[in-house]
Amino acid sequence: MSAAHEKKSQAEDSAQTEAFSAEEPFNPHTAMIMWRMRTPLIILICVYAIAILGLVLIPGVDDQGQPWHMTFFHAFYLVSYTATTIGFGEIPYALTDAQRMWVLVTIYMTVVAWFYAIGSILSLVQDPVFQQARKQARFEKEVTSMREHFYLVCGLGETGYEIVRALSNEHYRAIVIEKDSNTLLEHNIHALPEYVPLLIADASIPKNLKLAGIAEHNCKGVIAATASDETNLKIAISSKLLHPDGMVVCRSDIKSYEENMRSFDTDYVVNPYNTFAKIFSMLLHSPSMHMIFNWLTGAPDSQLSDAEEPLKLNAGRWILCGYGRFGTSLYESLREHDVQTTILEADDEICEQFRQANTGRGDNIITGSGVDEKTLNKAEIKQAVGIIAGTDNDSNNLSIIMTARQMNPNIFVVARQNQRDNTELFERSNADLVMQPREITARYIRAQLLNQLLIPFLIKASQQDEEWTNITVSRLSAVIGERKPHVWTTIVDAENAPAVMQAIKLGRSVKLDNLLTDPVSCSHRLECVALLFQRNGKKQLMPEDDIELKPGDQILFCGKHEAKDGMHWILQVMSSLNYVMTYENEPESYIWRKFSRRYKDTERRSRPRQP
Repeated sequence: MSAAHEKKSQAEDSAQTEAFSAEEPFNPHTAMIMWRMRTPLIILICVYAIAILGLVLIPGVDDQGQPWHMTFFHAFYLVSYTATTIGFGEIPYALTDAQRMWVLVTIYMTVVAWFYAIGSILSLVQDPVFQQARKQARFEKEVTSMREHFYLVCGLGETGYEIVRALSNEHYRAIVIEKDSNTLLEHNIHALPEYVPLLIADASIPKNLKLAGIAEHNCKGVIAATASDETNLKIAISSKLLHPDGMVVCRSDIKSYEENMRSFDTDYVVNPYNTFAKIFSMLLHSPSMHMIFNWLTGAPDSQLSDAEEPLKLNAGRWILCGYGRFGTSLYESLREHDVQTTILEADDEICEQFRQANTGRGDNIITGSGVDEKTLNKAEIKQAVGIIAGTDNDSNNLSIIMTARQMNPNIFVVARQNQRDNTELFERSNADLVMQPREITARYIRAQLLNQLLIPFLIKASQQDEEWTNITVSRLSAVIGERKPHVWTTIVDAENAPAVMQAIKLGRSVKLDNLLTDPVSCSHRLECVALLFQRNGKKQLMPEDDIELKPGDQILFCGKHEAKDGMHWILQVMSSLNYVMTYENEPESYIWRKFSRRYKDTERRSRPRQP
């Protein structure tokens, strides 16, 4: 069979499968089997029918020498074991020569028919269209059988993988749609703690979103994390129409697409350049606050450096290389902090647009890329305190870093890394701060999904003075040790804190201090800190331990993962809560509780009265 004919056959199979799927009498998997196997099955049926009919019509001889004709049952039985080469002999009577001749014809007919049928089955199993239909059918079964709440993640690039990994580590379920199957070689999602169903398809097509369960009641939200803003926009629109109650989180690099996403109430739109500009502004305002941000939003399983300290920034002029989307956002942050900035931009048209839009500051921009000493000398790099290598080309950024270090060894370097494969090169470049768009996006989305109080805490904390920030750094350092802290949110309600709710109904006063007590030894405290307390929309930073808890309260904690596990027992188990509150423990079972109370009453009555 020629390649052109094979492609035509696959195209016909695909079209026929879609036709079956549109009418929906069968799923695509079954439809394709029936379509491809109809000819082999018809041939087998015809061969068996002819062979059986011949044996029935040809007369034989019984054990008494009398003429005898096979019944259809005996004929079918003989053809069946003959065609499969089992060979049980000539039963119930020895065959005549005429019957044996017909059996020979039957053997060759059935063998050829079976070879053709088996070949068709093997061809069908190896067909890429059939394999895709099988995977799709298996994926659909996995989605419909999922009973837990899940997030639908569109795109398994660096951002998508980090989000899925964070969800899985916290034992949240996720379903992934990815168009490029090659990304599976880069990211092994099957090694994650939770099983992640995966669909190889285009997430911008509504049919694929529905197949992935977007319309299911247990779909909590959709995360559009593909590398294309246009695709993310289509996913956001489809998600709002197909599942209006679900949360939608999108990544967007281009301002026009970001504004479009926000126009129809997309819950969260993450622009990595604007987000990093806010982080950089935080660094300019308070290096200690920037370190807190890194601790709380970083991967929970990463290590802290023994000598990790806040980054030191000197006052003075900065050089910004590249005035694109990234450079524009950083330039605005530098202007807000009244930092003098010199821009290096290789595009003459962009330079002219800057001069026209910034009358009186035209001298702040110089035409040049910054990769050579001549351009950096024009920008007076020896008198600058910092340089930002912010072009969209990693080779140019690395060249800027190396040249700048040679000309000014003490300069503070901020680098933009565009490709993940260049991570080792940027690490060896000794840049003080490296910005990875995908990693920044993953951090922000991870914080929004897993701890919705974390971003409000960071916003409110960044408004505090340096003294408050330094005290907070000291408190966190005392409990987190060498690992970055685990961050979690506790909600006082029947689902997340049933023991606390039961104690409140009994009229007991449950305080924040009780949640911070070790349920194994009440003389010790859990290694965690309460960062933010929220009640009725009002937020309080670093709340006091004597706050009395009420239904609906939300508290943001950070500390070791073991502390979260210990707090879980206090929130869920009444006996653990009684222990940390120094109440007398009471059996959980209704029967044992009644028996215990009766026993105590009897013991009280049997005590002798004191004179």
